[in-house]
Amino acid sequence: MSAVLPPTGPLLGFPFSGQSKEASPGPTVPAVQSPILSPTVRYGHKRKLSHDDDSDDEMLGSPESSPAFGPRSLAPLPQLHHNAIQAGFLNSPHNASHHHSASKRARTEIIGRPLPLSRQLESLDARALKSIICLLADKHAYLVEEISSMAPTPTVSSSLELLARHLDRISSAFPYKGDPAGDYAYIRVRPHITGFLDAVGDYTPHFLPPREQQVGNCLQFLDGVTSLVHRLPDWRADANNALKYAAYDELSRAWSLVIREALKRANGIVLEYGGWREKIGKHNESAGGRLQSAVDAVDQGLGNASRRFGRFF
Repeated sequence: MSAVLPPTGPLLGFPFSGQSKEASPGPTVPAVQSPILSPTVRYGHKRKLSHDDDSDDEMLGSPESSPAFGPRSLAPLPQLHHNAIQAGFLNSPHNASHHHSASKRARTEIIGRPLPLSRQLESLDARALKSIICLLADKHAYLVEEISSMAPTPTVSSSLELLARHLDRISSAFPYKGDPAGDYAYIRVRPHITGFLDAVGDYTPHFLPPREQQVGNCLQFLDGVTSLVHRLPDWRADANNALKYAAYDELSRAWSLVIREALKRANGIVLEYGGWREKIGKHNESAGGRLQSAVDAVDQGLGNASRRFGRFF
């Protein structure tokens, strides 16, 4: 049997022609593939890759593996990148450890920065925070109204509780020995007395008309603050009692204002049925008669109201 020439280069697009022997005349025999060429050169068929194939055979027999075959010799860069990821080259343990160490160094490299304002303020006590706010308000007058509108309005009970704490500081400032009613003790506690009375002078107008519209709140505050003033120490020297006496005078004026306002509303029923006539009388006794003007205002107002009510009943 004579040999048959393998398919020529131009038919397959190869740049070379395979070696052939001259064929004797005779009938045409189907082409037998040359053992030199790989099965991948069979025209019109794809080769199924196998893990058992030798890489050397692929390099020798596959035209795609040769750099001389034009555009198909090199895959596009994104395809190479995808193939490399699929093969595990980019995700190798060496690359993973390098990326982990780089990110770890980036996380540990920190620098100093200022403390947030909220954290800085929470480290302050109430007195330091109050001082900062007051300094800002003094420096920027437009902040006073804004801060006042944002701060919650103190109630009667909270205000009396705060004044009671001021009063407790006076008792804590007394000396351990010596005359508790003498001049030395007065000198020791006088700054605290002044602080307490200053607070009374600030809080009292807040609970007076027309700032406070509820007469009940006005009477309740005056009742509590007058009881606190009664607890101030009595000194042997009259001059040392001047601060306490001045506080009684201011409270008497405040009582009179609230009583007149209460008499305008339903002819003073709040005073009559709330027992305020008796309460004001007891406060006057504890003050040594220094609240007499308030007693006179309530007696006169309720007496006139009783006469008016008598015309209808």
